[in-house]
Amino acid sequence: MVEPVAKIRSYRIEDEKQVRFVIAKAAMEGLASANMKTILNPLSLSLWVLLTGLLIQFMGWWPKSGDGILAYISLMLPFGSAAVPVILFSDWNNRWYFDDLSQHVLRGPDMVNLQEYYSKSPASGLWILEFAGRLVGIIALDASPLEKIGSNQKVHDTAILRHIYVDEQYRSTGIQKDLIDYALQNAFTASNSAVTQVKASSSPLRDYVRKALDETGFKYEGVSENIGLFRWKMSNRVLTKDEWKKKMTLDAK
Repeated sequence: MVEPVAKIRSYRIEDEKQVRFVIAKAAMEGLASANMKTILNPLSLSLWVLLTGLLIQFMGWWPKSGDGILAYISLMLPFGSAAVPVILFSDWNNRWYFDDLSQHVLRGPDMVNLQEYYSKSPASGLWILEFAGRLVGIIALDASPLEKIGSNQKVHDTAILRHIYVDEQYRSTGIQKDLIDYALQNAFTASNSAVTQVKASSSPLRDYVRKALDETGFKYEGVSENIGLFRWKMSNRVLTKDEWKKKMTLDAK
């Protein structure tokens, strides 16, 4: 039996529908994490317990002496019911950001024609992570380098990592770091590449991406915005070509 293998390859036109779906999924995946963090916050848990107590008091469901253990087990019903408004409140307050983010991503300039956009620069690229012939991850590096100024063109030296995503069941392998390493290798070593630094963003709501960026050598540059009900910090990250070379040298030893 042939063992399934993982490989990273370039985007092809026939990947378009699946890649667009994964890009939208990546934009929305922080919502589940935001809701969970909101619900498990001590303030939310305290509100949950308070609502449970008020519901039991209002309905007169407090067990009486001699009712037996079943009376106490029945309190699970109001306990679960009181969780509903907490969950709805969390989702209602967090969802708007991710809905806006999803619309912004799906209307981005690269989404008009993925293949054409990521072919503008030798350093740019959109890559697919496959395992056993199935798409399990993607990454894009936007080094769109040319900006017309009159009759001249200005070459940008900064590239941006976009659309980093790996299916949840494969994240424990750390393969997301391999994806980032692959994109960086292309950014800094491609022929005619003028890229001297690569930027990316991270958040505690997509922790596997943040950890992979840290392991790859990206440095914290500052907070770009606060998101969600509890104002989680979106961070800007940067890795220069010189720092990348130093890390590659150290890793090779």
